[in-house]
Amino acid sequence: MKSLLKIMLTTTLMAGLAGSVLATELRLSVETPPGHVRNLAAEKWAEAVAEKSGGSLTVTVFPAAQLYKSADAIRALASGALDMSIQASPTLSRLEPNLSVITLPMFFGASREDVRQILDGPLGAELWGKIEAKGIVVPKGGHFEFAPNNSAYTTKKVIKNYADIVGAKLATPPSPVVVAMLKEMGAAPQATPRSEIVMQLTQGRIDGLGSVTDLTIKGGKLWEAGIANAYADNAGWGVYIPLVSKATLSKLSADEAKIIHDAWGDVVGWARQYSADELAQARSINEQNGVTYHDPSPAEINAMRDKMVGVQAKIVADGGMDGDFVSRVAKTLNSQ
Repeated sequence: MKSLLKIMLTTTLMAGLAGSVLATELRLSVETPPGHVRNLAAEKWAEAVAEKSGGSLTVTVFPAAQLYKSADAIRALASGALDMSIQASPTLSRLEPNLSVITLPMFFGASREDVRQILDGPLGAELWGKIEAKGIVVPKGGHFEFAPNNSAYTTKKVIKNYADIVGAKLATPPSPVVVAMLKEMGAAPQATPRSEIVMQLTQGRIDGLGSVTDLTIKGGKLWEAGIANAYADNAGWGVYIPLVSKATLSKLSADEAKIIHDAWGDVVGWARQYSADELAQARSINEQNGVTYHDPSPAEINAMRDKMVGVQAKIVADGGMDGDFVSRVAKTLNSQ
């Protein structure tokens, strides 16, 4: 009896050790701090992977750039040094320029539904394919929107109309297309890593931020760094995109790869609703903390949109984007 019990215990121990050896551990890096919607979505994705795999796949989320800043994370994904991430479209556009399509002038004043019409359809699938060709896979379910961009959030310089933007020194996401657009509007933009924004604001080296969102201000509590004004013109959109290294997926079984995709499919609906709800509250929270909003009229926005659409082809070419792809997006957008 003792011998049988010993065998059973040994078998159980060996099975446990085998299970721990067989478990595949994946790393997910995000630059944003805990509590940010990107981090919450990453944590839910990790939980769904563990549940669907019965623990044979585990995902550890590393927040606040503990592993990589955003630009470095993208390179690590492409090389296979990092397994997973969730990145903002403006940052990812440095790898795939066509991701800037939703920030182009034709998206001034566009709605969340307009963005989904493009990214949830064949054009979105084509765009995700362009990313995959560079070594990074977008799982089924795709993006979730975080907010429409506004052209300026400033400290002491008050911007009440587009003429006031001229000469404003604005930190922007690291997107060549965003920089080019703000230059065309007369601003003095400079691509700035997220980690340097607070320092530049508090030192007075910039007037504010350009082409970011209400959630950027709320999430970073940037009123504490001096942001006191917002020019809210809904000038294009930004989205978050879940990403998996193609090299990582190639090492997994077909069933394991499916789990990664299916797990995100379970999370994306939550992420879209959460970010929409958060956006609905963000302006009010910013205002409660001293940020004054200036809203251009529809006529002002339309006039700037028409002006910027006139130089859109040049921005597309200079930004290394696919003109044919952009034209097909414009045709679909204008048909809505």
